[in-house]
Order: sequence, then C-alpha cells, then structure tokens
Amino acid sequence: MTDTLLTDARVVTPRGVERGNIAVSGGEIAAVGPDADETDAGADPTVIDADGMVALPGVVDVHNHLHDDELFPDGIDFASGTASAVAGGVTTVVELPTQTPVTTAEAFRAKREACAELAHVDFGLVAGNVQDADAVDVEALMAAGTPDFKTFTAEPYLADDGDIIALMESVGEAGGKVRVHCETQAVLDHARASVEGDDPGVYMDSRPLAAELDAIGRMGRFAEYTNCPLHVVHVSSGSGAREGARFKSRAEVPVTLETCPHYLAFSKADVADHGPFLKVNPSLKSEAEVERLWDAVADGTIDLVASEHFPTYEESREAGWEDIWEPYAGLPGLETTLEFLASEGVGEGRISWPRLHELLCARPAREAGVYPRKGSLRPGTDADIVLLREEEYRVSADDHAFVGGWTPYEGRRWTHAVDTVLVGGEVAARDHDVRSTPGDGEFLPRGPSVHGA
Repeated sequence: MTDTLLTDARVVTPRGVERGNIAVSGGEIAAVGPDADETDAGADPTVIDADGMVALPGVVDVHNHLHDDELFPDGIDFASGTASAVAGGVTTVVELPTQTPVTTAEAFRAKREACAELAHVDFGLVAGNVQDADAVDVEALMAAGTPDFKTFTAEPYLADDGDIIALMESVGEAGGKVRVHCETQAVLDHARASVEGDDPGVYMDSRPLAAELDAIGRMGRFAEYTNCPLHVVHVSSGSGAREGARFKSRAEVPVTLETCPHYLAFSKADVADHGPFLKVNPSLKSEAEVERLWDAVADGTIDLVASEHFPTYEESREAGWEDIWEPYAGLPGLETTLEFLASEGVGEGRISWPRLHELLCARPAREAGVYPRKGSLRPGTDADIVLLREEEYRVSADDHAFVGGWTPYEGRRWTHAVDTVLVGGEVAARDHDVRSTPGDGEFLPRGPSVHGA
C-alpha cells in the first residue's frame, strides 16, 4: 500500500528529467512515473504536491569529518553534523577520521556504535588515517564493515612511500580501496620555507599546485604497481584532474577522482575578502585552474563531488586574520553542496541535471558500495528523496541548521533551494528545518565498490 505520494515532480534520472509522480510504500520507492498514483487504487496516502519541483535521490556524500571527541568542541558531533546533512538534502554520509585514528577493528566498532546513537541519516565509515601499514589489520577492518582506507602524502598524517605501497598491496589483495590526500610534503616544505608573514594570502603560496600534481602522479603509479583501486580525494585544480585522468585512461586499475564545492566556488583571488574562512588543504588555486576544474566536472574527468565538510565555530576562525597558521584548515559544506551545484552548476549552464545526479547521487553510491539502494530512485530502493524549488535567494548561515554559525558562501545569490527531504519515506527536513532525530540513521556495512555498475 502506498504510504506517501509525491505528485507533479520533475524527476531527475540518468537519462534526463521526466514529469511524474513517486509512490512510496514501507520506506521504499514503489513506483515512479506519470501513473505511479495508480499503484494502489483506493489507498489514502499522504500526498506531497511537488508542483513542478525537481526530485532527486538523496545525496550520498562520501567525504566528511563529523565525529572526533578528541578534536571537536562541544556541540559539534555526529548528531549536529548529520542534522546539517539532512537539512541540505544529504541522506547518506561516509565519514572519515580526523585527528583520532581508526586503524583497528576495535576502534572502528567503537566509533560505529557511538555514531549509530547520534545519526540522523544512514552512514558508513572509513578506516584511517594510516601512517604505519604494519599496524593495520585490513581484513579485520573490512569484516567490521569498511572497504576504504585513508592515508596521506602530507603532514600531519604523513605516511612514507613504503607504507603507502604496503597498504595498497594489502588493501588491493583484500578487495578494498585506498583514499589518498595528495600533496607531496617535500614540495610543501620548500614552499613554506620561502614564504614570510602570517596573513591569509601567504597560506595559499605555502601549498603550491606542484605538490598536488606530483602526489597524484606518484599515487597513480603506486596504485598500478600494487593493483589497488585508488580514490584521490579533494582534487583542487583542473591540472590535478588531468593528471589523474592519465591513470584512469589506462584502465588497468580503477582510479576515481573527487573534487569539492569550494574548489569550484573560490580561487586564490577570494582570499583577500574571506581570509581564514577559506583556509583549506589543499589550498585554493588560480581562477584559471577553477575554470579548468569546472571543465573536468562537466566532461566526466571528475567522477564525483563531495563536501569535505569540516565543522568549526565561526569565532575559532577569526584568529586567522592575524595569524593564518593558527586555525584548522577545513570548511563546512554538507548543508550547501547540493544547493551550490544546482545553482552554480545546473543553474549557470555548466552541467545538466543528469550530470548532477551522477556527481552527487549515483556515482558516490557506487563508490561507497551502496548502489542502487542509495543514489537512485528505482522501485525497491530506499525512499530517500530531495525536492528542490527554483527561487532566487541570498545565502545566509542564519537559515542553516549547521551549528557553527557560518558558511563560506554567505551572501552569494543562488537559484535552487532544498525544499523537502524524505528519508525512508518520512519527511526529515523542510526548508532546512530538521525533523529527524538522533538514532534515526543506521550503519551501512559496506563491501568492495562496484566499478562501472
């Protein structure tokens, strides 16, 4: 029996945008199309009139930092983070370690249990940050529910090349995937020694493009050598995307490339106005690189977009105006990722709705190993649905559920707003007003990703 019926929606599919209805039954999608309302004649479902709004699968965000009791201050945890996520149309998250390592099955299970009590949405977890390959029991962690292992080519979680190769070898043999933060530390050290001062502008010069390009190339060769799937996180430049594409085209080992909204929205030129509120690693690049990155997003070189959400309170960033080295690097973005890409991507003609569907929904779900249960609107899959309305508005953190009190997009004019979010067929948020509660989400045990599915 149909429980909920969404009518007159513009339903986004991989093929295009189709006008129709979405019927929901028992938390799953029962039917999609113009005749979906006929699925259960005589039933009396809850009806949501979409009135021509765009309907998408709930966003699957595969790169965010939401829970670290040793790092994050009071009020910033998995509950507040996943509340912000669902407010922005993100209905599944895959969370990465921050400061506290998750490199044993025991640590993984402890984090899984803690997050399950707080989750507003379904979630997966990544193991990391791996610095010593010998200290990681890959098979035990995979049995605990993750195929993903995070490591770094840069401080503060720098792993040397030998450990990265050993990790890739173990993970590849076990059927998992390694995620790498790609900046070569030697290049960063040289650049840092050549810059002087504490103002925000010098931070961009301390993390040059060459560091990213060198590391992406090196990790691509390591992945080929060890036959291990590689996921390059937060590619910050068009040139970085092209460097990664060299390995994707060889098709010997799966290589996926991720970028983030802030690398598409901002360049080094914006730092003068935003200062520490744009401090992020890798750093922002030139306006030309931003345009090249948009091209890579549009043409399929970039596989997916993820928020790389890193939550901080606004007041903790202010010190960076005087000393840019003091605040942590990282930006909030879970709640704004969909609205950004819909407004500045689709709305400005850079990408189509089906391409957005691939970047934020289908491909992330595949890479996470949860497709088609997540990331699609197929009958029989979870009824995680987002309705977007078209309206021009000015972005304000005052309108968001994020507890940090700020957004780097403050004051930008956007054209698409998250209207209604359904999770498991129930309304979980409306106009960024969260109606779900901690504990509503469940842990998603994940196996090896299905490439090309």
